[in-house]
Amino acid sequence: MLNTIINIVHILSTAVWIGGAFFIHFVLQSSFKQIDPQQSGKLMGIISKRFSITAWICIVLLIITGYLKTPHALLFNFTTDVGLYLAIKHLLIILVVVSGLVIGLYVVPNLRKSAPTIGEAPSATFIQYQKKLSNLATFNLLLGILIVVFASLLW
Repeated sequence: MLNTIINIVHILSTAVWIGGAFFIHFVLQSSFKQIDPQQSGKLMGIISKRFSITAWICIVLLIITGYLKTPHALLFNFTTDVGLYLAIKHLLIILVVVSGLVIGLYVVPNLRKSAPTIGEAPSATFIQYQKKLSNLATFNLLLGILIVVFASLLW
């Protein structure tokens, strides 16, 4: 029963994290082109802050449940295909965490700090941070897809 709960939490966390990243990338970002750049930037800052909290919760749950799901004999075992896939998956997870820290501790705060006031045009700095956020979010989405690919190779 405990293994079932661990699997459910692991799969739901993956779905929320990757699903949220897909939604932001393919729905929100294209929708922002339809509204005022000032408003879209502020909205992206708000969404990024809220989604970051959700994404971090999911990533922590994924790390915990992934550790609980992994047979200890496979940890740091590079002699088998499964051990190698698992090691690559762990490396990708580290990249996600580092990228997420850059987004959360550097890009989003600077995006919010440089956000234009009402009636003010977006500054070059603001636009630069918007692009950084977009690029890092896309990078994280690609990493997430690769993690799912390598996870599927473990079955």
